[in-house]
Amino acid sequence: MTRNSLGSLPRSAARLPRMAPDMAQLPAGRIVTLTDDVTTRLYDTGEEHLTPVVLLHGMAATGMLNWYQTFQRLQGEYRLIAFDQRRHGMGHGGPFDFTALSEDVLRVADHLELDKPVVGGYSMGGIVAQLAARRDPSRLGGLVLAATGTGAERNALEKITLGGFLRSSPLLNAVPVEVAREIDDEVLSAHTWALRELSSVSFATHRTVIGEVARFNSTSWLHELDLPVAIVKTMRDIAFPRWIQDEMADLLPHSAVFPISAGHAACATHPGTFARRMRTGIGWVVSNSH
Repeated sequence: MTRNSLGSLPRSAARLPRMAPDMAQLPAGRIVTLTDDVTTRLYDTGEEHLTPVVLLHGMAATGMLNWYQTFQRLQGEYRLIAFDQRRHGMGHGGPFDFTALSEDVLRVADHLELDKPVVGGYSMGGIVAQLAARRDPSRLGGLVLAATGTGAERNALEKITLGGFLRSSPLLNAVPVEVAREIDDEVLSAHTWALRELSSVSFATHRTVIGEVARFNSTSWLHELDLPVAIVKTMRDIAFPRWIQDEMADLLPHSAVFPISAGHAACATHPGTFARRMRTGIGWVVSNSH
């Protein structure tokens, strides 16, 4: 049995938040086949009598890594569902673009026979949620969009910011695959589990996702989404500045904004406050759904 000391990890990994999950309180992931050869790892609290909420993670995360704090705090209030999106964690390793990811959201809803689930999306997941709603808004009960926006690279400042993000993207993967492979404890500690989840996303995927974000622009069609949308606005966000989040809110015909005084990594740096904002946002969507 090999054990890793945090001292052997890169300095960025050693500074990871210590608010690790209580693994005993979280549902076990299972591998499901959505269609043909598209498989993923899915987490489901399973309470069929509760409103279903599908949670979409952001870049460099996995389904549970992005949402475990929300699962711990909101389970029992909603049927919470998360899954690994393509090329993240145990998600499908095939073709990757945001359109394919949005199709997977509806495939998960079909697989679980969900009736008008609320879809929550964080960062990249928020973009995917917008596209899923555009495909068929009648299939969803509403959206909760956190730390996300209408797109990027539409002016000089954004291009400079996005370019620096792209060049430094390898730094986002704090745990080298080689280190993760040495972690083979039969029962993983919560922090070690988080390190392994982080290592599952390749540098190439970081660059692919950032390129997709650069091409995405929903400003021409967001006004068509006739469903309630709650926006968890990260007030100190650099990846999606406040004005892009405000633009999104202004374009949506049925939206409400719930601010949080945090940056783009709010789910990790302010987990309690973030989970409370998600609770408020989901509740608003449910109470305003058609």
